[in-house]
Amino acid sequence: MCTSITLTTAGREHLLARTMDFDFELNGEVLLHPRRYKWKSEADGSEHAGRYAFIGMGRRLNNALFADGVNEKGLSCAALYFPDYAVYESETKEQCRNLAPHEFVTWVLSECGDLEEVKKAAVSVNIVEREVSLLSTVTPLHWLLTDRSGASIVVEPAAGGIQIHDNPVGVLTNSPDFHWHLTNLRNYIGLQPGQFAAKKMGDLTLSAFGQGSGLSGLPGDFTPPSRFVRAAVLKEHMKPVSNETEGVSAAFHILSNMNIPKGIVMTDNGEDDYTQYTAVMCSETCSYYFHHYQNRQIQKVCILQEDLDSNEIKVFPPKQEETFHSLQS
Repeated sequence: MCTSITLTTAGREHLLARTMDFDFELNGEVLLHPRRYKWKSEADGSEHAGRYAFIGMGRRLNNALFADGVNEKGLSCAALYFPDYAVYESETKEQCRNLAPHEFVTWVLSECGDLEEVKKAAVSVNIVEREVSLLSTVTPLHWLLTDRSGASIVVEPAAGGIQIHDNPVGVLTNSPDFHWHLTNLRNYIGLQPGQFAAKKMGDLTLSAFGQGSGLSGLPGDFTPPSRFVRAAVLKEHMKPVSNETEGVSAAFHILSNMNIPKGIVMTDNGEDDYTQYTAVMCSETCSYYFHHYQNRQIQKVCILQEDLDSNEIKVFPPKQEETFHSLQS
């Protein structure tokens, strides 16, 4: 389970933010994938050397595995689970770019500079059923992308190939499919940040117990439909923000309403499905902000301050222990 949103500031900074909710300990680290870094697809063994450098949360395996990231051109991408709905091909195809599902983030951020390039390039992509070694399973995924235009798209693997949807609300969670979530929003058009006025029933005048009555009925559980609605409503009514710093803070505030503590959501085998990290990416400064479950202090890496032509993937180990700022008089 994951939740992802996009935000635009008054200064025209564009952000992509996401939670990573999972029951398997990912132990992610921030990785810098340099320009022209060579990697082999696990779908067909073909070698790739992308045009662009990017940074994101991932793990070093045979290839680097990325859950999200932002590249030097400002294209951002987040992968989210899409169980029971993701449809992959069983075989590779000639004249196509064959990819394993878990390779999509690496491919798109190293090859494409904006959403238009993604739309053109994705036509030739064939996503093939291949297990990711870390999980020993084929990961059912779909993806949210945005760029410096502020627009966003959703990429979903379906029967017949990849489907690309413009995303008018800038929100994505998990199953069902994206259009189902958009339709479901119609059930919540009465939600508002303002309070409901007092109402008479017979000779009795009724008023709300306190502030917040306008959002009575906002779903509060952690299912994908509820998180989609909650994120969309909070994003829609959040006070406007002026710049990147305020935007990053706003994104973390919104997603804190989707953060899952340990013990609240349990899988069938008794594992905690919890928010392992929350991240925010800025398209303009190519910065990656995040905090872990163990350390809520926001940490940051900016790709533009690094060597983008290195021959090796660079690792930025996160500070795992919680830190506190002690005040002094």
